[in-house]
Amino acid sequence: MKTIIMTQGMHCSGCENRMVNALTQIEDIKTAKADAKSGKVVIKHAKEETVDEAKRLIAEIGYEVLT
Repeated sequence: MKTIIMTQGMHCSGCENRMVNALTQIEDIKTAKADAKSGKVVIKHAKEETVDEAKRLIAEIGYEVLT
């Protein structure tokens, strides 16, 4: 599955790297890509419940989840 999560608060490539590094620590997430300019985070995963886990993690590391 591929899911797009819209976020707010990323400002630079360091933020993108922080986001990707955190998300890829979730066992079910195969890949993650983050774009600071658009706020878009794209994850590839196998289970639907992984999306909720990813959103919780995004909030925990200090970014706002919009969708």
